[in-house]
Amino acid sequence: MILDDRYPVLETLEEREGITLYRVEGGRVYFFQVHTPEERERFYRYRAALKRLMDLGLLEAQVSLKPGRHYAFFPEKPLSRKPPPKAALEALAPLGFGREHLAMAEEGVAYLSPWPLSPRGARERPHRLRPGFLVGVAPGLLLGALGLWLLSQGLYRYFNPPEYAVPELVGKSAREAFLLLKDTGLRLEVAEGNDPSKPKEVVLAQEPPPGTRLREGRTVRLVLNQARLNPLPDLAGLRQEEAEARVRELGLRLEGTAQIESAEPLGVILASSPPPGTPLALGSGVRLLVSAGQSQGHASPLPKLTGLTREEALFLVNAAGLQAQVEEVPSGAPAGLVLAQDPAPGTPIPPGSGVRLRVAVQGEVQLPTTPPPPPEPAFREVALSLDLPPEAEGRPVRLTLLDARGEQVLYEGLGQAGLHLEGTYRAQGEARFRLYLDGEVLQEWSP
Repeated sequence: MILDDRYPVLETLEEREGITLYRVEGGRVYFFQVHTPEERERFYRYRAALKRLMDLGLLEAQVSLKPGRHYAFFPEKPLSRKPPPKAALEALAPLGFGREHLAMAEEGVAYLSPWPLSPRGARERPHRLRPGFLVGVAPGLLLGALGLWLLSQGLYRYFNPPEYAVPELVGKSAREAFLLLKDTGLRLEVAEGNDPSKPKEVVLAQEPPPGTRLREGRTVRLVLNQARLNPLPDLAGLRQEEAEARVRELGLRLEGTAQIESAEPLGVILASSPPPGTPLALGSGVRLLVSAGQSQGHASPLPKLTGLTREEALFLVNAAGLQAQVEEVPSGAPAGLVLAQDPAPGTPIPPGSGVRLRVAVQGEVQLPTTPPPPPEPAFREVALSLDLPPEAEGRPVRLTLLDARGEQVLYEGLGQAGLHLEGTYRAQGEARFRLYLDGEVLQEWSP
């Protein structure tokens, strides 16, 4: 016999519940009889389970949906005692299939059975046992089976420890990395790194890379950032170009330079701001005070101090041997910013002279006190008694109450001549009733 003109049948292996299992050339075929809605639902549930395994890349199968030829072909593969992967069991559970329906190969699933698989000989007829035999031996058999099962599970876990995929850890904090690895069974080793441009205790590197599958007990190595700040070296005595190159090598930023006359040769660094030894992060700014050489006179040009912070300006004034007088001025500018200087930049000034600095401080703004809101009008009850006029017959009528809260609709509908409207209502402050016909005010009165 040849199934579907494609698969020569070598042997009929099993038949139950309208499903026949054939051994064919190159594999096996589960052939379904589909005549009733129940049989159709059973086959399509089986087909959905196959599709889930194939989408996971765990199974190779050919499925036929042709009328009268509903079957699944599985290529022949050597069977293995390898357990089904967790992903396969999770995918099959909603469809009613489990571990007992899977035959495993070394590479994925060999085939999916529509009925639970049983070991050879499991369906043979059991021998008759004398009455009471099981009562005597059952506890021992149960304990022995339990011991064998526990031993097999322990040996299997020892020789086949579970595998875990290493997550992406670079850029995460030390606590986040620990929580991601806590339940995986993987060991953690930590080394120190230093990148001041990134937050402290963040993962800079990991080994092995993300996605690597490791067995339980293997090691993941992380490099944690300590973000140590680099101390600014002493730049005094260096030539200006040498000092600027050194600043750039350290990953720092040259914010500016100032020159004053000095006994040191022209272009030699006299001092730096901040001073040597100050811990700095990458990208921090450094200012240099450069010697302008020694002139014939005793006066030196005053550098530009406006736009600097109070500390930076005082550093330059003191380095030039001048006396600073600071005047604090309330301003909307950032606190501590030098707004003005006297004398002006470039003015020759002898050592020991005074320099006046106007520095911004945050002033207080007094807002006028907001007067308390006027008290709200009290509520009172108003009475209404009205007979609709003859001209209201068959026309849209709306009756409202207007008070401090606005206009409230009391009645709305088609009018009837002589219709009596009566009621008592709560009003706030001054109140007035309004009668509308066709959307126009016909009458307005106070209660």
